Amino acid sequence: MNYILQLSDEVQTLAGAGGWVFHALLVLAFGIAFSLLALWHSMRLTEAPLLSSQDWVTLLKGGRGKEEISERLLLQLRKTGDLPRRLQEVGQRLFAKTERRFPFAFIMIGAAPLLGLLGTVSGMFATFHGMSTASATAPIDIISGGISEALITTQTGLIIGVPTYIVCAWLKSRHQDLVMRFAQLESQLLQQNS
Repeated sequence: MNYILQLSDEVQTLAGAGGWVFHALLVLAFGIAFSLLALWHSMRLTEAPLLSSQDWVTLLKGGRGKEEISERLLLQLRKTGDLPRRLQEVGQRLFAKTERRFPFAFIMIGAAPLLGLLGTVSGMFATFHGMSTASATAPIDIISGGISEALITTQTGLIIGVPTYIVCAWLKSRHQDLVMRFAQLESQLLQQNS
């Protein structure tokens, strides 16, 4: 509980020193997290046709009972008549949603360091403004506040962007592996049907 209070205090301090860009970065971080969770969820093949999502995962990853599941799938596919076209439709239903989500996730992740850079520019404006004006407060306070804003937002943008890019690239790699395994399965099923 004490760590949560310390974390909350630290975020409030950073939010005060980071300016409006820090708040925008926090909103972006939640958006990225939601996007990555949606990608992960869609990779569990929850909208799988003909078989349950667990059966598809077993079939594509080569788990126990793969042959029996493959036979059931082939029987279901034979009922429709045009096996190659039906396999193509199944592949689209399995992977299309996930493939549409990856570009959006990568765009949001790429925006984090750029938004941090915007905070750097904003902080530098505040710094130079403090250097050029004579105010009631000491100019050093305004200058240090601007530098603080610049550094906090740059660091936050990188802290958000780099790890989430790695996670998204890992998810993309797993997705491509599933697509490749489906292509192998498709080839096997077409050979069995000939």
